[in-house]
Amino acid sequence: MNKRRTLLMTSGVIFVAVAAALRIYLVGRPAAPVSEHTAPKPPADTNAVVARAVGGDHEAELQVGLWTLESAVHPAQYGEAEQWLRKAAESGLTEAQFRLGTLYQSGRVSDAGKTNALFWFQKAAAQHHVGALFNLGSMYGTGQGVTRDLQAAARYFGEAAELGDAYAQFNMARRCAEGQGMPTNLVEGWKWYALAELGGLTSAHDPKQALESQMTAAQLEQARRGVEEVRSRITQARH
Repeated sequence: MNKRRTLLMTSGVIFVAVAAALRIYLVGRPAAPVSEHTAPKPPADTNAVVARAVGGDHEAELQVGLWTLESAVHPAQYGEAEQWLRKAAESGLTEAQFRLGTLYQSGRVSDAGKTNALFWFQKAAAQHHVGALFNLGSMYGTGQGVTRDLQAAARYFGEAAELGDAYAQFNMARRCAEGQGMPTNLVEGWKWYALAELGGLTSAHDPKQALESQMTAAQLEQARRGVEEVRSRITQARH
């Protein structure tokens, strides 16, 4: 039996037990609530998708990689997921680059020095992937696998915040309010806390109110205008 046929049969056995909906998590985010992206439901004939992946279809490679990762238990299965995701990532698929980065970051496959996680997050971030931007912010903010750099952390969180990510907006608010990687700025801190709260993070309410008690009426009006400006940019970008 040749290598391609063996791979096809092995993968087919794994996928029959895959759940209908797959969770894609963002490593480094708070435990809850967590934004989720949902992968496509496995089709009735998973072997057909595997066959396309074996034939070099990059979207199929991503899908197979996600299925394999979701059902993986043993190191060899994580290794197989890595192979599929790498094929798709090397073709330029942003989600594959991000997911490959999270796989390395999780430690389920070898990544000496976390260089691969950093490399693939940077690739995805260059294509404005919110999760990759957030994770890079987390890495530089904590020094996980990189030299700690608060300015770089603020830059990545800022890009994700501008794209509408509530968790990144919360992180930016704290950095502005506390002067982490940037000068202290109460107006910007209130703005990002307000946007995070509007995005569903109720935990942003109290620190926003705490900042408000230190602000002048003019500063508060400036911050409110800033909120509307960011919301307008996000709306335009999504349309």
